[in-house]
Amino acid sequence: MMSFELDPVQYHLIEAEIREILSFKPEQQSISTSASGCSEEERKRKRMLSNRESARRSRQRRKRQLEELNDQLNRLRNENRELKNRLTSLTNQCHFVLIENNQLRSECIYLQTKLSGLCKLLANIQI
Repeated sequence: MMSFELDPVQYHLIEAEIREILSFKPEQQSISTSASGCSEEERKRKRMLSNRESARRSRQRRKRQLEELNDQLNRLRNENRELKNRLTSLTNQCHFVLIENNQLRSECIYLQTKLSGLCKLLANIQI
């Protein structure tokens, strides 16, 4: 016999639905149906009501799932916005650090040139 695993998200039931399912007793219904001699129309009516209730629960379940997905979408949009803001801030900081680094390199070259000139001047004085 084949075994099928059920997706838990697909069969998400609320407490009231679980109680309703557990309260259903097929043995009593089949006994009462055969004992009372329900007509075909009565069985059709009961089946139609059962189908309507099942459809109502399905619509509620889909509505809850849609609300959960919308909540998740909003959370992800907020997180994305925060990450974009953080990226912009870090990019700006990086840009300022690069500018400062270039200024310090220029200053370093200037000071090395000045030091070299002073060393040559000192060497000439000592001779």
